[in-house]
Amino acid sequence: MRLALCGLPSGGKSTLFAALSGRRGGMERGRGGSDTAILPVPDPRLDALSDLYKPKKTIYAQVTYLDPPAPAGGADDPATRLPQELKQVDGLVLVLRNFDAGLGAPTPAEDLRAFAEEMLLADLITVERRLERIAAERQRGRSTDGEEIALLEQARGLLEAEEPLRDTPELVGHVKMRGFGLLTSKPLMVVANNADDDPEPPELGPGVEPVVVRAAIEAELAELDDEERSEFMADLGLTDSALDRLIAASYRTLDLISFFTVGADEVRAWTIKRGTPAVQAAGVIHSDLERGYIRGEVMDHAELLSHGSEAALKKAGLVKVVGKDFVLSDGQVFHVLFNV
Repeated sequence: MRLALCGLPSGGKSTLFAALSGRRGGMERGRGGSDTAILPVPDPRLDALSDLYKPKKTIYAQVTYLDPPAPAGGADDPATRLPQELKQVDGLVLVLRNFDAGLGAPTPAEDLRAFAEEMLLADLITVERRLERIAAERQRGRSTDGEEIALLEQARGLLEAEEPLRDTPELVGHVKMRGFGLLTSKPLMVVANNADDDPEPPELGPGVEPVVVRAAIEAELAELDDEERSEFMADLGLTDSALDRLIAASYRTLDLISFFTVGADEVRAWTIKRGTPAVQAAGVIHSDLERGYIRGEVMDHAELLSHGSEAALKKAGLVKVVGKDFVLSDGQVFHVLFNV
């Protein structure tokens, strides 16, 4: 799972990224100059299963955040005003300024509209340029793909009507549209970067519920050890980290869930798209498990914890034997029987 931070200048996305990378351990410079932070996903369910099994290793799911550099293109060219790295990720995290700090009164709702317009325009340019190339190929007598043309024309109509493509999943999910990296097709999470003394979300319009962070505070917390961080959070009246809420919201935005594998050697969380059948979930663990899938055993993590062992859960008749098409739910424990 890879998400890119984005937003208008002075919104605080780099401050937020500094908090993410500093708190969770590790930043690296990726291709294209993006700073990249790979973070473990906190999950108390995994912690409880680890306490039960006491494995040699406990492995958390991971999420990757990118902080792309400002694009080098000219400001007058709409096609280059947004970082190209945004096309290459699974989702976008739009950071909106909701503090003053000498920059003037914040206007997060206006900033949201402005950035949405930039994405719509960038996508429209991409679609129109592709249609122009197809038209040129036709003039040269080359064969063209009628289905691709129809999909692009549908996308152009939606963009001209100022409708983001993510609202038409059957279009953006089509195999012939995936390679364009259209920005409005990507899941979008909105983050309100608030002033240090303001915990309330701004009003951004119907259906928009931002994740509220105070990036400056989170960046300070990231520099403290665990004991100092706990004391500082207590002084501020904070019961949880905004970073943990940001990671949880990232999962919801991308419609992801976690399942677990357990044993004496390893207790591990795995990430899949909601609605993934068991055979494909097995392939996330290892390709051999998908190729040779025979059946799976599925347990609810809460029932496993309450009964104390797999043997007790089986005795209670609470272990499901499932075939390839069974759809895993969030928080289930999954064993795979396979043969290759």
